[in-house]
Amino acid sequence: MKKSIVLASTVLVTMSLAACGNQSSSSKNTSSSSVKVTKKATSKSSPSSAKTQTDRFNNKEYGIMGYLMLSETNASKLASTEKSTGDSDGMKISKNGNTYTFEVFPMGHSTNVIVNNDNVTVKYDENTDGSGMGDKNGSKTYSKQELASKYANQKDEIDKVIKKYNLDSNADTNNSNQQAAPTDLDEKTEAVLIYAKANGFDTLDVSDDNDASMELSTADNGRRTVGYGSDGDVQYQIDGNNVTYWTLDHSDDTPAYKQKMVEHTTTLSELKQEFYTAGNQRQTVDIISDNMEKD
Repeated sequence: MKKSIVLASTVLVTMSLAACGNQSSSSKNTSSSSVKVTKKATSKSSPSSAKTQTDRFNNKEYGIMGYLMLSETNASKLASTEKSTGDSDGMKISKNGNTYTFEVFPMGHSTNVIVNNDNVTVKYDENTDGSGMGDKNGSKTYSKQELASKYANQKDEIDKVIKKYNLDSNADTNNSNQQAAPTDLDEKTEAVLIYAKANGFDTLDVSDDNDASMELSTADNGRRTVGYGSDGDVQYQIDGNNVTYWTLDHSDDTPAYKQKMVEHTTTLSELKQEFYTAGNQRQTVDIISDNMEKD
């Protein structure tokens, strides 16, 4: 029994140290490996085939891949690692929006994996000057194409990790860190901010020669849809402070009616901070929302 405990602890410590970036040589090898994978994918795959490969995986899977890449471990080992309950030894994985947090107990260090549209950013504790571990002072970014190429044959094991830690639900598993949704945004304002996030704030036209009104409706799939009735329209769902939105994939010359919908995530708090803080921004958003047609 004691041997089993020692072995399990050794595995956790090894994974944690690797994730914290203590071994500079490992980091160099990882960077070198990443370059090789990217070159291989570029030389043998067209942009469209590379996009198809990245579309095989969802954001939850990319969240797991980011940690696997940093810690230089594999999905099978992570799936078999003891799960921590309460303060017991083991691994904890939680989700808050598009951020996945990995914590190893009893060491106490954690890693945040942030899944973006085209890449994954990993922030971790690093000992940079020999004085001790910092707090998320280390950072690495991996492209989704790079991760999809490296972990394509580990998808089943990655999905086991997602199921084990209840990450497959839409609800956040780390509710203690979840921000409350802003209370000063009505439905139309939220829709305009989401449209601005998807298409760029400069697409919000309030000039005198623009007589088009933004429309807010419900799609056949139940999602809310905002836009001008064009291929720039955005479908979205809001759950508390979390926003999931979908846009057409314009990465190639495929006609709009054949394009797939690409999923993105953000929060109402982030949208408000980015597009509804400055006075001129608020004025633009308010003008468009006041003239919005809603069904």
